[in-house]
Amino acid sequence: MNSLELKNKIIERIIEIDDLKMLQSIEILFNTSDKNIAKLLNFVFDKTQDDKLKETEDFTEYIKEWVKNM
Repeated sequence: MNSLELKNKIIERIIEIDDLKMLQSIEILFNTSDKNIAKLLNFVFDKTQDDKLKETEDFTEYIKEWVKNM
């Protein structure tokens, strides 16, 4: 996806938002420095990656233990 396509996709998503608080939050984000935006987005990206890893955890041992105790 090129830069223009990504920008258009983001704009379309923002247009769909009706929640005033959400829009105000986005405005605050856009009014902050690029450095602070980058820090926030890196944090969010890292957090989502951690969540994805947690979703793929192997629960085999936990399930075996649970079944033994039944």
